[in-house]
Formats: sequence, C-alpha cells, structure tokens
Amino acid sequence: MVAARDIKAGEMILSETPVLIGPQVDGPMICFNCCGGIRKGYIFCQNCSTAILCSPKCTGKLHSKEECAVLKTCPVKGENLAENPSAAFPLRCILLRSHNPDIWKQISLLEPHLEERRHSPIWRRHQITVELFLRKFKALSDDDLQQELVQRICGVLDVNTFEVRPPQSNLVVITNPEKQCLRGLYLNAAVMAHDCIGNTFLSVDDDFVLTVKASVDIQENTPIFFNYANALHGSSDRRQHLREGKYFDCFCTRCNDNTELSTEMSSLKCHKCYKGLIRVKDPKDLNSDWECSFCKKMYRRWLIRSVVDEGRRKVEETVPTCVKDMEDLQNKLLQTFNKDHYLLLELQESMVGSYMRLPPTKNNLTKRIKLCENLINVFSKLEPGISRIKALTLYQLQSAMIDLAHKQYQDKDISLSQLVTKLAEAESKLKESLKHLLHEPPKSPEGRISQMALSELKMLRNSVGNMERDIMFAEVDGKDKTRRGSRKANAGGRKNELNVESGNKEVKTDGTIKEGQLEANKGKGRRRNKNRK
Repeated sequence: MVAARDIKAGEMILSETPVLIGPQVDGPMICFNCCGGIRKGYIFCQNCSTAILCSPKCTGKLHSKEECAVLKTCPVKGENLAENPSAAFPLRCILLRSHNPDIWKQISLLEPHLEERRHSPIWRRHQITVELFLRKFKALSDDDLQQELVQRICGVLDVNTFEVRPPQSNLVVITNPEKQCLRGLYLNAAVMAHDCIGNTFLSVDDDFVLTVKASVDIQENTPIFFNYANALHGSSDRRQHLREGKYFDCFCTRCNDNTELSTEMSSLKCHKCYKGLIRVKDPKDLNSDWECSFCKKMYRRWLIRSVVDEGRRKVEETVPTCVKDMEDLQNKLLQTFNKDHYLLLELQESMVGSYMRLPPTKNNLTKRIKLCENLINVFSKLEPGISRIKALTLYQLQSAMIDLAHKQYQDKDISLSQLVTKLAEAESKLKESLKHLLHEPPKSPEGRISQMALSELKMLRNSVGNMERDIMFAEVDGKDKTRRGSRKANAGGRKNELNVESGNKEVKTDGTIKEGQLEANKGKGRRRNKNRK
C-alpha cells in the first residue's frame, strides 16, 4: 500500500468493518453475534441451532442471516463446536465461500505461508483441532482436503488478522492479551507493510470498525507502514515474533541499530568494566553474540538470552498491588540492565498504575511523575508523531502534576502564583495528550478518556483563571494600600511644616505660638495701650 498523495498526520487513510471476528488460537468460545464472552452456559441460535450466542436477545450484528442459513444446513452443530471452540473461527471463514463468494475471493488472495508452516507445531495443532474435527462431521470435501483448505484458512487467520479488544473492554482488565483479546480479519488493512517505526496507527471502536490514520506526515508515493510487533519490546523479541508469527525477517532502521534509536532498550550493563553497555554485535543476525561498547568483552548469545529470560520471569511474577516489591525489583534489575531496558519499562508501566491506587502523598505523586516523564521520553523516540501510549502516559502525568501542586500549596510549600505556574505546566501536558486522544474513535476506551480530558481541561482552565484573577486583585489592592499609605505619610509631613492661623496669632500645630510672632504681638499691644493714654 502506497500513499497516492501527500497525507497529513492525523488524516484518515482507511476505515473498514471486519469480515469476521474470532478468538485467539487458544482463546475461549465467544458469541457469534457480538463477540462477547460466554458466561452462563451455551445458548444456540433458535434458527440454525449452530451459532453460539451470549443471550437470546443479543443485539450484535456479526451473525448475519446469510451465515445463519448456511449454518442451518451445516453438519456441524452448536453442541459440537461447544466441545471444540478452536474450530469455530475457521469454520465460519470457510462458510463464506457459500454465502459471500466475493469476500471469499479476497480472502483467497491473502498469504497463508503454507510451506513455512508445514510440519510446524501450529500446523499439527490445526490439523488435530480443526481439520480432523471437520472431517469427522463431513464438513470438508475431498477437494478441500487435497487443497489443504483448512491449513490455508488457518494460515490466513494466523498471519493476517489484527488483535482487537473484546466488547466493553473498558469494564474488563486485560491481563492476558493472548487469550482475552480477539482476532479481526480486515481485508484492506491486511495488505499494509510492516516497519518497527510505522507511519500509521490503528484504532478499533466498540463496533469493531477499524480506522487507519497517519501518525506522521506521509509524502506521496511513500509506503504505508504499520508496526505488527510490540513497539515496547526489544529488537530480538520483535524479530523473533515476526519470524515465527508473520514469517519474515525485519531489517528496518530500528532493527539494524544495536542502540535501538539511542534508547538502549535491549542493552545490559557490563560487569567487567562497569563503564560500557552490552549490545548485540550484529543486529541483523538473530544468533549474533553480544559485545561491551567500552571494553569490547564478548558475551555469548545464550548467556544474554538466559539473563533476559530470568528478568522477564521476575517481572511477570510481580504482584501489581505490591509497590514495595516492584520498587525492590526495579533496583535489582538496574544492577544488570540499562535504565531504559524494555523489561524495566514494562515494570515501570505497571508501577505507574500501582501508584495510582496508593494514597496520593507527595512522595508517591513525585515517584509517579518521574516514571511518567521517563516513559514519555522513550516513547517519543519509538513512536514519533501521534501515539496512543504516549497520550495515555501524558494523561497520567498531568493528573499527578495537578495533585502534587495542590498538595504543595495546601502544605504552604509554594505560593499561589507558584501553584498557578505548576497548573499551567500540567495544562500543557493535558493539551498535548488531547492532541493524540482526539484522533481516537468516540466509541472506544481512549475516545471516552478524551471526552473526560476535555472536561478536565475546561475545569482546569477555569480554576487557573480564577486564581490568576485573585492574584491580580491582590496585586491591585496591595498597590492601592501602598498609595494610600504614601499619601498619608506625605500629608503628615506637610502638616508639621505648615502654620495654622488662629485669630491674630499664628499657632504651631502643637498649639504653641512662634517666639517671633509672640514678641511682635506684644509690641502691638503696647502701642495700642499708648494710644489709649
């Protein structure tokens, strides 16, 4: 897929509904209609007796009338699928051949990577759980078996589907994406090429509508890239995932850089010189040994792999509610791994959530702010432009900044003007978060967060505005008091210098008569007396 014209960041590239939504390979059965989980036993469609529903009144739209009609004549019934959930998604895909031939033709064009998968564990698994199961109920023809139809369809689903969240995922904590998340087949999005620094981002709303937007400006004739790996994983893990799951090797800019764009996300500390970082010597070779950047000591690949695996095990075993254990583990990992190693970033993400559940003390808020700032610094290098994970971390950051500023003001650590300055800094982070979040679909968890953020921004602006007016009025009152005090002082000084006329005498302000004036008055009195004589 190539840009037919210049595309601005945030501009929509495509939007499409899924052909089908299904569970992960090892995932549990889901409702054929809304894709929600099955909680209280299986309920079968009253018409076809095969489609499994979450409720007789399910309002989903993915179990179409056409599919229902085909399932009604299908030899596989709901009771059979209930015993083998793994076969449901491939079966529904195969049935498109009967009730939607146009879509079936497009699916047939997708790459299943049959030869790369042949005789692999996943091939054998699909052979047992899907192919033999459908053969048992005579749902496959001899021609289907000869063309390896099941393996072809399973390959298409394994390689070309997108991970999507289950319905109402904002009410469900996703702790195991490989089982809790679903797979969506989107025919247009499936043809996008991969790059570990993609120029697009995907959003899926509550109705499973997938939207692809440009994360950065894309020039005409530039390939449209999407990152099919986890951006927060190290290069070795990403490349292994792509080789085993997508059947290709990635040689993008990030994968070819043993510093991973200067993030050092995969680097370890050298315990020989204590100065350099241990990096993979040849990033293009998955079997390459590692080397210290300073003393050039070589480390075998298997040793690095075992150290990383042990670190991953410890991170996965941490209890999210025990912050003390997480802090202790972070200090231990820092002895071996670079501070921005992807295992530490994963741990720090969990710690941010854990600090939110703790009492908002100044110490906890300060720690939360430092973690968010470090994560944002790394995310900005890994996902330039519009980024969901960057937006959510910025949202967490501004919340902690606001809480800490109010705490400091309440404890009289800062003045009102300093509080306004800190709140203005938090406002800038909230605005930056909204620049990303406003590109999310309104009917999605991130879209709902963006609406909350807009309300919070309005309240924050009003609050800061009121404080600024209070400061302005206080400054005006202070100036008025200063002026009044100055006028009083000047008036008092002038009065002490002025004489007050009292009859024919000039009297000082303290009531005494000036000596010169007194003598003159005495003389005048004598002259008047002489005249009288």
